[in-house]
Amino acid sequence: MQKSRTGTTESSDQLIRTTAKGGGIALTGNLIDKGLRFPLEMLLARVLGAGDYGSYSLGYGLAVIAGELSMLGLSNGIVRFGALYKGVGDMKRAKGILRSALFISTLSGVAAGVLLFIFSPFVSEMFNMPKLANVLRLFACAFPFYILTLMSGHAAGALQAIKCKTAVINICRPFANVLMVSIIFLFGFKLLGAVWGFLVSSAISAFLGLYLLKRIFPDMSSALKPTYEVGKLLRFSLPVLFVGFSHVLLGYTDRLMLGYFKASQELGVYSAAAVISQQASLITFSFGYIFCPMISDLYHRNELKDLDRLYKTVTRWIVSINVVILLLLIVFSKQIMGLFGPEFTSGGLVLVILSSVHLIGYSTGGALVGYMLRMTGKQDIELINSIVMLITNITLNLWLIPKYGILGAAISTGVSFALINVARILEVFVLLRIHPYDTNYHKPFVAAFVVIILSVFISMLNNSRPFWMLSIVALSIVYFVVLYFLGLEYEDKMILQTVRRRINNHYASIKACS
Repeated sequence: MQKSRTGTTESSDQLIRTTAKGGGIALTGNLIDKGLRFPLEMLLARVLGAGDYGSYSLGYGLAVIAGELSMLGLSNGIVRFGALYKGVGDMKRAKGILRSALFISTLSGVAAGVLLFIFSPFVSEMFNMPKLANVLRLFACAFPFYILTLMSGHAAGALQAIKCKTAVINICRPFANVLMVSIIFLFGFKLLGAVWGFLVSSAISAFLGLYLLKRIFPDMSSALKPTYEVGKLLRFSLPVLFVGFSHVLLGYTDRLMLGYFKASQELGVYSAAAVISQQASLITFSFGYIFCPMISDLYHRNELKDLDRLYKTVTRWIVSINVVILLLLIVFSKQIMGLFGPEFTSGGLVLVILSSVHLIGYSTGGALVGYMLRMTGKQDIELINSIVMLITNITLNLWLIPKYGILGAAISTGVSFALINVARILEVFVLLRIHPYDTNYHKPFVAAFVVIILSVFISMLNNSRPFWMLSIVALSIVYFVVLYFLGLEYEDKMILQTVRRRINNHYASIKACS
């Protein structure tokens, strides 16, 4: 093969292009997703108030935790083995993996929904929230649809049909949710109306997901006889189940314990800050959609040099985008929290703490290390990581929440996530001899320093809503301009050239038609 200017092969360059294209599609979908979810959260907070918003957030958190548990880790198994068998052209095994994963997870989801429905009064009494019982019953009814939506989306991702996965998970579900909640609120329903919106949107998305999966993988309903490997699938998925469950529980432990120790109003304020700080994760998820199948495929074929280059490049892209997002959340924390309503402005410091934690985590290169461990068959190590960090998080929350309330919850979550990122980075390096850093890793931080200096001057000026919103836009532009003048890497230039070429071709076709 002909060598590129960096000495890598053309196939490696193609991997970078494919990742950028798939990540770009997923990023667009995630931007639409967050662009719909963020206004939805503000709508819920303003209509319900901090108390009922806290009840909704707690119910949603419990539903997500139970949903993750009932998927049995099969969302990761379907990606790993689906991508692997598709890569080698073994469609019988690919069909067997997809079918068995969808059937088992749906059956498990129904069982989990029934249990949650039955025990909802007990859970409501435990958290001393009378309204929580009916909220949990409705979330329980949504379980099978919610799980089918996620599993069909992950199946599409395993087949590298990123557009279909994005359409189901990131566009259809949040759009239907916003639409249904808005309509129901117009009829005067509040807390339970918000949950009905989740239920209906999950059902619509589940049917769309199954339809698109059949379109992109016609063998799902063809006469091709599948080869089932249920034991192998569960052997991989069950340890990952506890990894995924631990991650979700780690993300919601602070809210669960706040709901137990404190009033629903404090939980509502904290939940709003947590929702905002998690917006930066859309960048990681966007590239993770396309990166996970590639890790599995490259590692299976022992193409570790290509995997190393891809890992470094994608990590640098994620860091470059996330640094400015989280930095601006810190600088304008009080103003952003005020968007949820006057009673939420007290959560400004919580948003600063949570955003700072995520900033440190991404800055140290911790964005993709969890994917690297799981998709290279090191799920048992990832399980140990998650258990240790979960115990740490629960212990810190038990200690700090009774003393410091929502600030204690934020600190506990921050310390736990920082520790798990450091552990993963070290493990990936020891096991695979791969790390996320290259000689140009410092550039986003130089650009961020310029933004910090400018933000100090801006903070002394007008504090009205139009001004600080325009300041966010202006500082974002400054950041990317500085980043551009610091110099682009070969991979960045390669992607920009591809984008320019597509834009020029599109413009030429429009001009020819006119």
